[in-house]
Amino acid sequence: MENKKIILLFFSILMTLVGKAQNPIVLNILNDVNMDSLTFFVKQLTGEEQVIINGLPDTIFSRHKDQPGNEKAFQFVKQKFAGYGLQVDSLQFSATGKNLLGIKIGTTYPNKKFILGAHYDNIGSTVAPGADDNASGSAAVIEASRVFSGYTFPFTIIFALWDEEEQGLIGSNAYASLAASNNDTILGYINMDMLGWDGNNDSIADLHVRPVASSLQLADKAMAADTVYNINLGLHVVNPGTGATDHAAFWNSGFTAIGINEEYDGDFNPFWHSPADSLGQFNLPFYEKCAKLAYATLGDCALDSMTTVSIDESLITNGNIKLYPNPTTNGITVDLGTIFFKNITISVFNMKGELLQMVSTDSSSKIEINTEGLPSGIYYMGVVQDQTMMGMKRWIKL
Repeated sequence: MENKKIILLFFSILMTLVGKAQNPIVLNILNDVNMDSLTFFVKQLTGEEQVIINGLPDTIFSRHKDQPGNEKAFQFVKQKFAGYGLQVDSLQFSATGKNLLGIKIGTTYPNKKFILGAHYDNIGSTVAPGADDNASGSAAVIEASRVFSGYTFPFTIIFALWDEEEQGLIGSNAYASLAASNNDTILGYINMDMLGWDGNNDSIADLHVRPVASSLQLADKAMAADTVYNINLGLHVVNPGTGATDHAAFWNSGFTAIGINEEYDGDFNPFWHSPADSLGQFNLPFYEKCAKLAYATLGDCALDSMTTVSIDESLITNGNIKLYPNPTTNGITVDLGTIFFKNITISVFNMKGELLQMVSTDSSSKIEINTEGLPSGIYYMGVVQDQTMMGMKRWIKL
């Protein structure tokens, strides 16, 4: 009976942390996502379908920074943003490069921003589809701007397309560094770069994060959204996340950021940076899941007027309780510090609230937990003494 009480207590607290209830507005947003629309945007960005620019039909053959298609893509999406009723802005950061922003102003906190972004440029000249890298992310931003434009949010949402990512994150670095110098309040950035390839059909996506600002909490939000909204991706947490795409620009400037994308290690797209990188290579159910995970995470954040991103760290942190090493691989030490260590129970839960391990002790202030059999991901560990919650800590298994 005592163990059951402990399990229920931990489960209740964990579900409070990860946001058990589905937000009905986020559900409506996810239901409004149209795969025909999403894939049609990919076709338009890759030259499979014509676009209309300034009232005239045209074709985007390559979005490389030195090709006419780069400017055509910019103008095409600019028209889309304006058509969805967004404020449109841009940042010219070089003779050849400019970022595009579609802005939905928040009703309560207009100066506090969440950003969903992707790079729209690609590698290759003349005919270079660049479907997965990165029409997949760019089309997902356009579709998000279409869907989210029909709702209101307390926080401002920016739909961003970065230029010259392929030359070294030039566009996103220009934006993030300027935002930092202006003391902009960016509460969270979600990056999408290559969402379409799942060659082994295992539905595993990367979630890139680093311990910068509240990035770990934003990753928690994404992990929770995957479960709460039944998206059912197998999320592979990468910490430290790659520095090779645009979320790194925000980390470099001290902002909260995560990246959602297909697996970069183990199932990398063999058609990357080649003329064969086309929509025909996409795993469409996987593509839809990745886009919806980004939308659910963004929606949950932008609709929560009580938040900065996030889980309230005061609920899960007790200064006396330490976990190390964190992140870990095969084992983690729970150091109870100055807690009077008698009748202590330590429980390990995953993001679904499932109890994985329970260890009891009344004779040690340091308890070793074996994590060797756990997959990579984010977990919670709680400490109960005599059925009283002493603290709860988040940790990562690499």
